[in-house]
This record gives sequence, structure tokens and C-alpha cells, in this order.
Amino acid sequence: MVTLSKIIEGLEMVDDIVDCYYNPEKDEIFLSNIGEYGDLTEDEIDELFEESIILPTQYEINEYQMMVDFIETIENMDIKNNLQRLIQGKGAFRRFKDYCAEMDIIQDWYDFRDKKYKEIAIGWCKQNELEYK
Repeated sequence: MVTLSKIIEGLEMVDDIVDCYYNPEKDEIFLSNIGEYGDLTEDEIDELFEESIILPTQYEINEYQMMVDFIETIENMDIKNNLQRLIQGKGAFRRFKDYCAEMDIIQDWYDFRDKKYKEIAIGWCKQNELEYK
């Protein structure tokens, strides 16, 4: 049985360089960064990846869309409009988080994001026919 918090932790490690995998046999999360497996033979590395299931990629997770969805939940029109403007262009994530902190809604953002990560983790478990707790 998979622990959702373990899958969520893996999802949070995913970026545009490194993918994350779950090995059901060992019940562990690991990164695709081959450099981390210097003590394994090439055959052992191949076997590890063959036995494992890739977690959703950064593009499947789409934290930018999470920000857009979060902004839609904000009732204060000034904050909402400012956030919509701030997420345009390079540096959107930093500006978004800084403004959320400034407006004292950063914990609301983290709660929203955590809920979305949990939904993604549950969907991934169901898709891969894994029981979870």
C-alpha cells in the first residue's frame, strides 16, 4: 500500500531536469538522476527503472495552472487582479509567492497547492491501480 504523503513528496521533487519514480516492491521514491546510483551496476539500474512507475512530470503537475486556479478562488478583486497581472512573464512564480506573502494569503496558497498535489497523487495511484492510505 502506497502512502500518499510519500507520493506527494515525490511530486514536489519533480522539476524540468529530474523525473521521480516510485518502486512498489521497495515502497520508495527515487529520482531519475543516474549519478545518484554509482554503487549499482548498469543491470541493477535498468532493473530498478523497469520495476518502477514514473510519477507525473512537471508538465502534468502544472503548478502554473494551480496558481491560475487559486487566483480564481480569491474574492478580493484588488488582490485577484494584481495576482493575475503578476503571473504574466518570466519570474511569475516568485512574484506570485512574494505578493501572496505580502497580502498574508501565502498559507491559503500552500493549503490550496497541497490539496491539488493530493488530488494528483490519488489520481496517479488509481491510474496505476495502487492502493493508498
